[in-house]
Amino acid sequence: MSFIIKIIGAVLVVTAGTVCGFYFSLKLSKRKEFLIAFKDFLSALETNIRYKADDIITLITASSSSPMLEFFSDNVFSSFMDYWNSFVENLPKSYGLTKEDINLIKEFGKNLGTTDIEGQLNHIELYKNHFETQYKKSEDEYKTKSKLYKVLGFFIGAVTALILI
Repeated sequence: MSFIIKIIGAVLVVTAGTVCGFYFSLKLSKRKEFLIAFKDFLSALETNIRYKADDIITLITASSSSPMLEFFSDNVFSSFMDYWNSFVENLPKSYGLTKEDINLIKEFGKNLGTTDIEGQLNHIELYKNHFETQYKKSEDEYKTKSKLYKVLGFFIGAVTALILI
């Protein structure tokens, strides 16, 4: 009976380690997805600024078609910066965004809506390039670390199970 309990415990430990590895791999994938969605958002925002004469919050809401970019259109904010900061602060940790990603998103919002149309378009173009760089980094990181996390999670679980038995 004691041996069966040890085997069940070992299987659970290996499973837990494997699940952790897959979770960290999933975060890398989610980061890539978010950065793609944000680049698409920037392109849509650029088009909307060019062809629509609305306030910046309306343009942002109209440009965010991805579920990853829910811009809290139902909430009332006293200023655009409150609106933007609320969005940034409520980004889920499960997206696996780095501090550099979050800082870029914050910086992008700081100057959005403060200049004329040409200034806004130049601002968006600059950040599209920054986010393209971030996306390439996330793609490289996914390629190099995704399998590592999965295998490492399994082996850490297996080693721990062997130690427990």
